[in-house]
Amino acid sequence: MTPGPTPNRHLGRRDMLRAGAGLLVVATASGCGFFETAPDDSRGGGGAKGKEAPSLKKQVEAGKLPKVEDRLPAKPLEVKPLEETGAYGGTWHSAMITQEDTGWLRYAVGYEPLVRWAPVWQGVTKTEILPNVCEKYEVLGEGKEFVFHLRKGLRWSDGEPVTVEDLDFAFNDCNINSELHQHGVYELWQSASGRPARFEIVDDLTVKYVYEEPKPGFLEEFAGTAGLQPILPKHYLKQFHPKYNEDADKLAKAAGLTNWIDHMPLVSEMFANPKLPTLNAWLPRNAVTKGSQVVCDRNPYYWKVDPDGSQLPYIDKVIVDIVQEVEVELLKISNGNLDMQLYHFGTVRNKPVIVRNRSKGGYRVIDVEPDAANTLIIGLNQTHPDKKKRALYANKDFRIGLSYAINRQKIIDTVFAGQGQPWQAAPNPGHELLNEELGRQYTEFSVAKANEHLDKAGFTRRNGDGIRLTPDGDPVAFTVLIVSEYADQVDAMDMIRSDWLKVGVDATLSRVAETLYWERVESGRSEAATWDCNNFDLRTGTGGNHYYLPTNPRGGSRYGGEWAKWYMQDGRGEEPPARIKEQLELFDRMRAAFDAKEAFRIAQLILDITKEQFYYIGISTPPKDYGIAKTNLGNVPKEFNSNGLHQMPGPSNPSTYYFRA
Repeated sequence: MTPGPTPNRHLGRRDMLRAGAGLLVVATASGCGFFETAPDDSRGGGGAKGKEAPSLKKQVEAGKLPKVEDRLPAKPLEVKPLEETGAYGGTWHSAMITQEDTGWLRYAVGYEPLVRWAPVWQGVTKTEILPNVCEKYEVLGEGKEFVFHLRKGLRWSDGEPVTVEDLDFAFNDCNINSELHQHGVYELWQSASGRPARFEIVDDLTVKYVYEEPKPGFLEEFAGTAGLQPILPKHYLKQFHPKYNEDADKLAKAAGLTNWIDHMPLVSEMFANPKLPTLNAWLPRNAVTKGSQVVCDRNPYYWKVDPDGSQLPYIDKVIVDIVQEVEVELLKISNGNLDMQLYHFGTVRNKPVIVRNRSKGGYRVIDVEPDAANTLIIGLNQTHPDKKKRALYANKDFRIGLSYAINRQKIIDTVFAGQGQPWQAAPNPGHELLNEELGRQYTEFSVAKANEHLDKAGFTRRNGDGIRLTPDGDPVAFTVLIVSEYADQVDAMDMIRSDWLKVGVDATLSRVAETLYWERVESGRSEAATWDCNNFDLRTGTGGNHYYLPTNPRGGSRYGGEWAKWYMQDGRGEEPPARIKEQLELFDRMRAAFDAKEAFRIAQLILDITKEQFYYIGISTPPKDYGIAKTNLGNVPKEFNSNGLHQMPGPSNPSTYYFRA
């Protein structure tokens, strides 16, 4: 439901794009024969503390590995653990929901971008972006140029040196390659004109990306987009590229694929191709599509150390069980089989089970600030093709009356276990763009105010059943689409329907599968439809933030799909009213603002207009999310923020997690 990686739901479309989940189709098609992994129940931990893990020291003594000082860069990144320096050893057990849940793999064991977010999320304007793979970076020309300096002596997991050629290969041979991106190059790599940025090699350790104009969100995307891949191991991947190997298509066909274009996305994804050299703390031993687990061993060339100079990670191995249902994940947690886990299971319905089994499972509960902004929003289609229906839904007093009629606290107490507060479709109280007036307007439960606004809307007459009538004598009635799988929304809408009947409005609930839901909503034929709501993104694509203004023909189609089509400038749709056009112009200005604080100021103006327009009727702030961590697992934060850009738990430095003896 909610785009962005939220703990309570399967990863949405945006998550899958960020996580590179498209590789799974390719990986499955390849038929690669990676081995099935055997179960491993060992945990261990609390081992000896030295400059390197005991298992690697043994390999050095046997002549299988260089000494640790020869494996580390000249200036390894020193990471300060959250609580204390740890000890080597142990296995981190976790789980993912189906093979498509690659987001968990990327965020937990694969978060090593060129630059990274600071561990604690404080919003886009306040959270620092730190060097990571690069030793330092510079922003020049007021945001037109981005310079990255690599660490001298940095090595891939196979021991080969990382060079500027790896960034050049990733950019020119892969990221802006028109054959690999036949539907268009990703927007980040282009200037506003549509021309690719210019990539320059400055010296043996320095590269530069140059744009025609300031590029807002460049660093934020580098830090917060898991599947971006600005650096790739050229020495390995060039064999699959026709520029360097005329037999690249033969290699693809041998893997069961049509050509190198289909093959490259597979071989360049770490969790589809275990042979791919990486910079991660742990290396996958098997493809995610092969076996019931993904097993990852420590990277002997990992380039980070703790304050004592000991090479990270502390934990030897990560085993991620691939389960098919959240219920299995919940059972594993309750039985103490998982050591640290976020995502999917942390619902209100599951919390009593999680809390009750803490002692048995040997874990503590981690607080997670939700990324979602609302449990349920209802959009009435103001660009419906039927002019009479359109006029009804576009009547703001009608929408205000419906909002006042809802007993939100009863819904919160009944459906959401008393957690949350009455709230409209607005950034939640923990968000940097909190707008209290927007969030709280029209949320009071008042039958008197509901009737006042419905009368003001022109629906003063009623039929014999007590249903209000339009000036034409038609019943004030409409159908609300709900995805049948979303039980909380179905339960809440049953209660809302009863509230509306009490003020003379008849709503029919239509529970449908999600595919049919989108078919009706995107066609513009839905009268009203429910969903949940994300927070507002300061750094967003052309179609983002459609909860707050009609920028996206899909997301905005619940209340203004035709306006969104007009905004996309593809010759469709209809021109919106002047005030909404002004809002869309502000959105363009926000996206073009390189300075995050200026973007923040413009976003506040956008939300002021959202407050005036009142696109959605919202119900409540989402309940707090949660995760778990074993009580003997050190350096795991007591709380996280599930903002999609921050990609928890990656920025918390999982390489410093360790098992106490």
